[in-house]
Amino acid sequence: MGLLLAPTSILPSNSSLLGALPARFRRQRVLIIGCGDVGLRAAAALPARVKVMALTSSPEKRAAFRGRNITPLLGNLDDAATLRRLSGLADRVIHLAPPANQVADARHDGRTHRLLQALRLRGLPQALVYGSTSGVYGDCSGDVVAETRRVNPANARAYRRVDAEDAVRFMGRSAAVPVHILRIPGIYAPDREGGTPRARLLRGTPVLAAPD
Repeated sequence: MGLLLAPTSILPSNSSLLGALPARFRRQRVLIIGCGDVGLRAAAALPARVKVMALTSSPEKRAAFRGRNITPLLGNLDDAATLRRLSGLADRVIHLAPPANQVADARHDGRTHRLLQALRLRGLPQALVYGSTSGVYGDCSGDVVAETRRVNPANARAYRRVDAEDAVRFMGRSAAVPVHILRIPGIYAPDREGGTPRARLLRGTPVLAAPD
């Protein structure tokens, strides 16, 4: 996760605009949206000096987040009104939340659009990482796939991922915010129903093969 962090300043503290502020305001702040198994691993990889926050729609998860030195923020990506407080809170945002399963517009990721709209309210972050999926490539029949390959979504969920990527790129270009889109293959999570390799094999869905 090194790409997320930049030096706060190469100037002496008394020459920096931040130098006169209390130390707590000089800490880099990272906000994780969709802080499940992958998000928790990302948080654990960040230096201790970074203040980590996580959006959650489940009040019962707040204690577990605090136990990992993560500040929980209550909000729901399906409710725009609960997201307004997110703008200006973080220097970097890691967006790992998947699209909703059941939506009126099968090719539109309303969650990502609502998040980006909220982030624009009082100041965008310095950088944003979006965790997409290699599912945007469709069925590649076993080919080795480069990230430059054209997307070819084959189902509604993959179309929503492409829509989210497009929205993130547009925000980056229009607001001069660096964005990083990671197309992650085979995300397994023991805390997710059917999220283990064994469960995927039993369903007949693809799993990652160990490298030779």
